Formats: sequence, C-alpha cells, structure tokens
Amino acid sequence: MNIDILKECIRVEVIGRDHKFSWRKALTRTRHNRRKYFMFWWRVACYLYAKGGFKRRFARRIEEKLHRQYDVEIPLTVTIGPGLNLAHLSGIAITENCIIGKNLHIKQGVTIGLRTPAAQALIQIGDKVDIGCNSSILGGKITIGDNVTVGAHALVTKSIPPDSVYINQITPLIKQKCRAL
Repeated sequence: MNIDILKECIRVEVIGRDHKFSWRKALTRTRHNRRKYFMFWWRVACYLYAKGGFKRRFARRIEEKLHRQYDVEIPLTVTIGPGLNLAHLSGIAITENCIIGKNLHIKQGVTIGLRTPAAQALIQIGDKVDIGCNSSILGGKITIGDNVTVGAHALVTKSIPPDSVYINQITPLIKQKCRAL
C-alpha cells in the first residue's frame, strides 16, 4: 500500500467521497465517530505494516488496541479496496487469505474465513458487495462476484456469480417429533 492509496481510502471511508483529502479533516471526523475512528486507524496500521521494519511493530500495537476496543478482527495483511463500510463494529472476523474489492458493506457478526486452518485457498470478493448480519462465508476457493448481496444469516460455501442476491435456503421442519403420552 502506498501513501496515495491510503489517502484515497481515508478520503472515501472517513472524510466523505465528495470532499478533498486533508489530514486535519480526517482527524476531525474521527473525534466523535467510533466507526470512522476505527477505519482511520486500521488503514494507517495497514500502511505502516506494509512499510515493514520498526513500523510493523507499531502497526501491530494499533491492531491489538483496535481489536480489544471494537471486537473487529481484520488482519493487516488483507487487501481491501477503498469504500469499506462496517455498519456496526461488533463480531466481525475476516481471514488473512482474502482479497476484497471496492465498496464492501459489512454488517455485524460477519465471518469470512476458511473451513480448515491448514487450507491455503483464497477467498475473493468483488466490488459493491453487501453482506448481511450474522452471515458466514466459509470455504476454500470461493469467488463472490461484483454487485452481490448476501442476505442476513446466510452461509456461503460456494462461489456466487456477479449481480446476484444470495439468501440461505432454510428447511423449516426437518423431522416431526413423537409426542409422549
């Protein structure tokens, strides 16, 4: 990540799409908004981590503080395009084996991860994807196309084509219970 990408991400996610970037505006917007505070410091930590050296240790400290404070677990090695929107800062976990496009909207309780820890597969998520609350994207090689909506409480284990809405099919009755007299 270079400084221009960092500034673009902060401009879109913290300052606002219609405004020019300035560090002063970014810091002012983070003062009273928890979500913008998280996004600003997470992006700065990603930038510092990518630079390496002693900056990497400082980035890890920022990451640990954010994780303790917000219960959001997004590794600094994840590639996420500008426009990340976390609706509620609670219970979000994303694996490091993930490449995510622009304008991802995530609600609370979302898990994006691998089925087994030993799997080295990659999860790819396209642009303009909306993931509903308490949804899980689990598996190996999964690709979610551009402009996809994943419904609330959905379990995604297979790839989803572009321009789709994915809603989990839940069976309301599995087996009738016997009534004891």
